[in-house]
Amino acid sequence: SLLLGTSRAAQGLQPSVFESVLKKRFFNYAFSVFHSPYGKTYLNSIQKKLDTTRNGIFVLAVDPWSLSSLTKNPEDSLSFRETKLALKKTNFVNIKPNLFYLMNNRNERFYDLIIDKQSTSFLHEDGWLEINLPIDSLKFDENVEKKIEKYKRDMLPKAQFSQTRYNYLKQTINFLNRYGDVYLVRLPIHQRMMNLDSILMPHFNENIKEAIQLSGGYLDLTPLNSNFYYTDGNHLHKTSGKIVSEIIANWVNKTRQVKNKI
Repeated sequence: SLLLGTSRAAQGLQPSVFESVLKKRFFNYAFSVFHSPYGKTYLNSIQKKLDTTRNGIFVLAVDPWSLSSLTKNPEDSLSFRETKLALKKTNFVNIKPNLFYLMNNRNERFYDLIIDKQSTSFLHEDGWLEINLPIDSLKFDENVEKKIEKYKRDMLPKAQFSQTRYNYLKQTINFLNRYGDVYLVRLPIHQRMMNLDSILMPHFNENIKEAIQLSGGYLDLTPLNSNFYYTDGNHLHKTSGKIVSEIIANWVNKTRQVKNKI
């Protein structure tokens, strides 16, 4: 079973929580807004990663940025930002250690991999990217300011909704429907980031209506934005990520139970 999306999902969705509720093994296969927006590259990588012998549960995090292009022509799939990055260049995704990934995607010396560096991030075996930051409202406010300015300066002026990306989201749902149940979620974010999301796609839920209909259900958690902590406005703090993961997992469990009764 897979948890999919961009960095909001990579940091916000914790496989261990889903496993405890749904009694299935989960893997977080989400990356970043640059590496894993919905498109051909991400779908191809998901197809390589998926264990198709089992009946899975697939939770896809969606948001305006994951369905947008930064190219002049939003349908120019050959120029999509992920086409020159790791997922496109990594043909084998179930190898450990993945020497193909290391050779094709890392600029650092291999020696640097074994040096004990101080870092706020830790990538778990189950794919969850844990960010270790103390809950500090002043620091979080500073991080939010930096993130908002970065998105306003570098992302929003270029970003446009891409029908091509949206079509690939629907293709991804249809593919995963063959191997289990698919659920869409919109993760909570800081209200200032929500404002930017709304500028990019003011009618997001209506715009993805067809994708919702293809899935087993859609849970929009943005009405609860003010209930959680965010490390930078775009990503849930790990304490809030645990709570959000529990909410989603219990919603999936309840939805599946209702479906099985029908």
